Amino acid sequence: MLLCPAFYDGAPASGVCRRLLWDTADGVPIYADIGISTGAYQHFSLAAALLRIAEIAPSAEILSLGRHSLLAPANARVIELSGLPFTVHGPFLHFEFGSRSSRLHRAALDEHRRQLAAAAELGAALYVVHPDLQHRFRGYDRRVVRSLEGAFEELALLQEESGVAIAVENLPFVKHTHFRAPGDLDLKGLGLALDVGHAAVTGTLHEWLDTHGRDLRHVHLHDNDGCVGCDQHLALGRGVIDAAPVMAAARAAGASVVLEHKSEHEVIESLVHLHERGLIERAVR
Repeated sequence: MLLCPAFYDGAPASGVCRRLLWDTADGVPIYADIGISTGAYQHFSLAAALLRIAEIAPSAEILSLGRHSLLAPANARVIELSGLPFTVHGPFLHFEFGSRSSRLHRAALDEHRRQLAAAAELGAALYVVHPDLQHRFRGYDRRVVRSLEGAFEELALLQEESGVAIAVENLPFVKHTHFRAPGDLDLKGLGLALDVGHAAVTGTLHEWLDTHGRDLRHVHLHDNDGCVGCDQHLALGRGVIDAAPVMAAARAAGASVVLEHKSEHEVIESLVHLHERGLIERAVR
């Protein structure tokens, strides 16, 4: 199966795709030490998305939304049959999870509980949670912080019971979240899912890498222009982010790394970028 979208239309492949496809003796190479989010394949069934990912990477991250929800019985069977190691990005739920309404907050926590149970049953290695996104941010609100940190305590118990590591992701919403920089929240024993692109938007990437290596469990890797509102999920090398120190920090911490893009073309371009810089290696088949 050829991976460049242009091939499906009968058009010539881009330069990036040509280099990737021609520079291999046995078809499409698999790259080690990197996972790929199904977010790049949201218009595919989960079965097709995992099949495509398995051709180029040793693991996947399942974005449990819509057609890719872990709670769909057909998807559970697909995951079991694929045999592909995977992490899970839980439903975003950040409006409800950080809500001042106890009812909405509890409903979001219960949804994460169901998703985590499914993830554990299917053998997920890690589960990612978004914290809060405020519709109208009025500044630091201790009530929201107490609510989130209380939820993290509950999730920490579920982490222990399920055996699935849980990591909380920093967000890019500069004036609308309580978790954009180190020290904003006490994760209560959960890990950090460092979204590199989000950190570039909030101007905190170096701070995260310098101060939170011990908490780092997972990395979402993509690029952007580094400005507020620029969470573009570009291919690596297209924006301001240097992947080298990120990969070094992830390896030092033993953290997993996932490419988080919006299209397969961007995934392939990022793989080529990382390989050409010596940041990932081609796996032995």
